[in-house]
Amino acid sequence: MSSESCPKLDFVAASETIITVSFKPCSTAEEYILEWKEYPQKWELAQSRTIAGGPGKDKWAKDGGGIQANIEDLNPGTSYAVRLRASSNAKPSPELIIDTEAVSCAPKSSACMIM
Repeated sequence: MSSESCPKLDFVAASETIITVSFKPCSTAEEYILEWKEYPQKWELAQSRTIAGGPGKDKWAKDGGGIQANIEDLNPGTSYAVRLRASSNAKPSPELIIDTEAVSCAPKSSACMIM
């Protein structure tokens, strides 16, 4: 795989406070750095998390040869930019712009009551 396409970040799901992304590990990388920020803030303000990419080295769900990661404790109804880079490659993936869901009182597994 060329360093330009590895890793490729994919959107999986978003809720009010969580964004889930996935990627297929690069053959040369042992760790990945997942970065996110409120859009359109500068990347200097981004938060990050290191993800171990080797088999059995992390707690992340591996599904079909890919790795899934949650970004948690986000603000509802907010746009986020998310990107990923292999620790062995300084060039990040193209960023994804993802919106978290707005707070809603719609029926879910639990109910909301307005008095």
